Amino acid sequence: MVALIFGLLVALVLFWVVGAHNRLVRLRSEVIRQWSSVDAVWLRLLVRLQGGIAARQSLATEEDLPSLQGLQTVCDDLLDALTQVRLQPLEGETQKLVVQQHQLLVAEVRRVLLIVSEAVKPDLDIALSRMRQTLPAAVIPYHVAVAAYNEALEMRPAAWLARRLKFKPALRMDLSVASN
Repeated sequence: MVALIFGLLVALVLFWVVGAHNRLVRLRSEVIRQWSSVDAVWLRLLVRLQGGIAARQSLATEEDLPSLQGLQTVCDDLLDALTQVRLQPLEGETQKLVVQQHQLLVAEVRRVLLIVSEAVKPDLDIALSRMRQTLPAAVIPYHVAVAAYNEALEMRPAAWLARRLKFKPALRMDLSVASN
């Protein structure tokens, strides 16, 4: 009888561990899936911005070219950061790098808007406006998935299992583009 009770307890614990593991993996996969949606929005915005920069370089004055090339470099840096997140999803340092590069891009677009000629400004205004309209909405499902995943990591006794599996919390990313 003792062996039967012990066997039932072991089976119960085993079923719980498998269920908790599956839930954590499912929630982690959902965070990664939602990030891929944000990544797709970012890529579309960056391609449009880079296309606008390339198209306007022929209209730009000699004084505008260094600013546009600097803006192109910041776009490339953000693309590199997004690539790193694709390679290492949920890695805190790569996620922080994306946020940092995003902030640099927004600051650079605003800086360039102040100094370039009127022929170049429309595309940059449109790019900044698209970021302002598109990114906050695209990040909402990601933040919901992050909140569910992080809550699951903190719940007891699943927190014990998460530590053993080396699951780390996902970062909430502020990719908003505030108005001037």
